[in-house]
Amino acid sequence: MSKLRKDWTYLAAMTGAIAMSMGATGKSAHGMTPAAKGKPAQKPNIIYYLVDDFGAECPGVYGGGTYQTPNIDALSEQGILYQNAHAMPLSCPSRVQTMTGKYNYKNYVAFGYINPDEKTFAHLAKEAGYATAMVGKWQLGRSREVPGLLGFDEWCLNQLLIYKEFTKDGGTDRYASSYVDNNGRLDVSLYGPDDLQQYAFRFIDRQHKAGKPFLLYYTTPLVHTPFTPTPDSESWDLDVIGRGTQNVKFFPDMIRYMDKQLGQLVAKLKRDGLWENTIIVFTADNGTTTKTKSVMKDGRVIQGGKGTTTEYGTHVPLIVTWGNKIKAARISERLVDMTDFLPSFADAMGVKVPADWDIDGISLYPEWCGQKAKDRAYTICHFNPCWPTTPTANAARLARTVRYKLYQDGRLIDAVNDPLDQKPIPNGQGSKEAEAARKYLQSILDKLPAWTPEKGMPRKGDYGTFYDFAGPQNPF
Repeated sequence: MSKLRKDWTYLAAMTGAIAMSMGATGKSAHGMTPAAKGKPAQKPNIIYYLVDDFGAECPGVYGGGTYQTPNIDALSEQGILYQNAHAMPLSCPSRVQTMTGKYNYKNYVAFGYINPDEKTFAHLAKEAGYATAMVGKWQLGRSREVPGLLGFDEWCLNQLLIYKEFTKDGGTDRYASSYVDNNGRLDVSLYGPDDLQQYAFRFIDRQHKAGKPFLLYYTTPLVHTPFTPTPDSESWDLDVIGRGTQNVKFFPDMIRYMDKQLGQLVAKLKRDGLWENTIIVFTADNGTTTKTKSVMKDGRVIQGGKGTTTEYGTHVPLIVTWGNKIKAARISERLVDMTDFLPSFADAMGVKVPADWDIDGISLYPEWCGQKAKDRAYTICHFNPCWPTTPTANAARLARTVRYKLYQDGRLIDAVNDPLDQKPIPNGQGSKEAEAARKYLQSILDKLPAWTPEKGMPRKGDYGTFYDFAGPQNPF
């Protein structure tokens, strides 16, 4: 494995040049790769595999030296590994952004909630004739109607109508002795991620048998807190009561179990003859929790940055495979954010995104087809969790290139050399490259609607989220 694969920070440093304008596009991305003459193109299945709280410092293929991630690493050898993918610092903002393809200042109104009239990639999939399902973590409103309103034919979720972690009896919605909400029916679960995976497999089987393309939004609850044993942990059978006991020592076990489940999914697709025509997008919703410290292969120690706009709060792994249609073991240095998946899926499914959806994403699909993709010159991070009870001191707005970040308050950060945002570059004292970046990114921020972090975003209604009656928030 090359040095570039082993050290994403080094790779980012090698790609510090700023793209000052949008790159040239290749051939039209809409529609499938041309099929053989006389045969209609077969639409690809799409599996969007979203891990919870899993920063780019964790997988071995990104330079991580603490955790066992053989299946993630193997997946990267079968597709494209993106070195510069960024999510929002928290799950709910990321999930609203990724489903709608819009930056949060346009449509994010409260933590634990999504507007039920939003348009999503699931709506596009249904238009294209796909079966759609969402499996895993929900946390976007206490209504069983909303997944369907957002375009999903079926779902198997936790943190939908009930949230055990906010009840007097406690426990966890996610892991041992939990439950899953199976299309409106609560099923008791010995270990939540296992039942969610089984549901995902049954959904795939049904669509395969029916000969129908599918979009599966697989939002695994792993590896979010609480850090508890998995069925593969040594204590699982020895301490049944202790299965719900939280201890950070179980975090590596949870990563290993998530990686194992990913491997099982890949094996199933290959065994069932679906691998060659299934696009897998593997990524995460935000950085790793601050409760963890990870040792890299080069000896650096990285504390998780969830809930912050530092590199360790937003930089996430991103790997995309599509059977043999994507050249194996490729590395992409382009800038990616969570808005890019909706237009990418639309292109893969052969449908157009209506102009009035006003999305912000740039399609990655041409790159998946081996064509020249449209470069992303910048991305925007508008971070305001909108807690119902407590504001966050980390609320911020910034625009960035691969290397530089400019905050609305004027701080310019060299993200490659200052991943924790500790050394802002004084105005006019940066390198020629840095000052050019400052001017360029300021022009981007100037186009955004006014926003004052100190005042936050006023809630626009009583959303009835689980967090309305929670105490002061300290989730990181």
